[in-house]
Amino acid sequence: MTTPQDPIHGSCLCGAVRFEIIGPPLWLTYCHCTRCRKVGGRANLAIRAEHFRWVSGADRVVRYVPDPPHDLVRCFCGSCGTYLGEPDTNDVGFPIAASCLDDDPGVRPVLHEYTAELAPWEEILDDLPQFEGAPPSGG
Repeated sequence: MTTPQDPIHGSCLCGAVRFEIIGPPLWLTYCHCTRCRKVGGRANLAIRAEHFRWVSGADRVVRYVPDPPHDLVRCFCGSCGTYLGEPDTNDVGFPIAASCLDDDPGVRPVLHEYTAELAPWEEILDDLPQFEGAPPSGG
């Protein structure tokens, strides 16, 4: 487990893209929306933009910009296709795909969001708070 002063490292499957989170995460959530399900990114670590730093491979990141009404830019490694979350897509903060973390972020999931879009084969087996859409605080 990392301590608050230790960077949290992350990378893609092939190692071409690497990043660091150099400040405490805000929270970790499970998202069940159809869009997160399609990219395979259910667990998301919310961080402040100022705490994120590319270590290598930023030039290999491919961005999927959806058509309106959707507005979340999804990022992937252009070499291996690993879903990275939405790094550096907002100057305030953004989610990172927890599946890319190489280190323990030191936080645990706090809620499930968009449960109204839960896949028919999916079950939530914990006692975390559940929200049919976005939680009141936005995450």
